[in-house]
Amino acid sequence: MSLMNKLTTKLARSEKGKELIDKAQAMANDPKNREKIEAARKKAEQGLDAAKQKIAEKRGEGGAEPATPEMTRDPASDAAVDAAAETTTPPAYGGDDGPKAA
Repeated sequence: MSLMNKLTTKLARSEKGKELIDKAQAMANDPKNREKIEAARKKAEQGLDAAKQKIAEKRGEGGAEPATPEMTRDPASDAAVDAAAETTTPPAYGGDDGPKAA
């Protein structure tokens, strides 16, 4: 049993723990608190719906998947990059060529 489980179990069985549990249950059953929870849940759902809508608008369609880099590449420019990479050789390592302070 993990330390957290041991502490939780010990607290729940204590007198103070039982008082806290009773208080939490009373708060959960209170109609005013239920209304507050329901209002917060609806607000969160509306925020999620708005965020989903913005994402869909950025994609350009209602539920289309975002374009992957492979789907948006130009094969001709890829060939030019590949050709340049083949003809260019990296310089030999001659020590610390990292950034220098001015």
